[in-house]
Amino acid sequence: MEIWTLEKTLNSENGTRNVEIRASPDRKLFRYHENLWIDVNEDGLLYHPDGGYWSCQNMSGYYASLEECVCGAYADLAWLEE
Repeated sequence: MEIWTLEKTLNSENGTRNVEIRASPDRKLFRYHENLWIDVNEDGLLYHPDGGYWSCQNMSGYYASLEECVCGAYADLAWLEE
């Protein structure tokens, strides 16, 4: 299994959301993953000592370039501001 590489990360102002822009191993395709930070309660700290974890909420379709993928993320995600 080949792993897509992280090219760029776009963060929300409050730090609870981010978008990871990833490239396919041959760099011919790009897609983004929208992530949400989930806080855990005291019982969950045993498994998540950082106080929470990132959860993927959305994954885009494929884009032909990094620039198109970034533009697609800004167009699709209302919380993401340039």
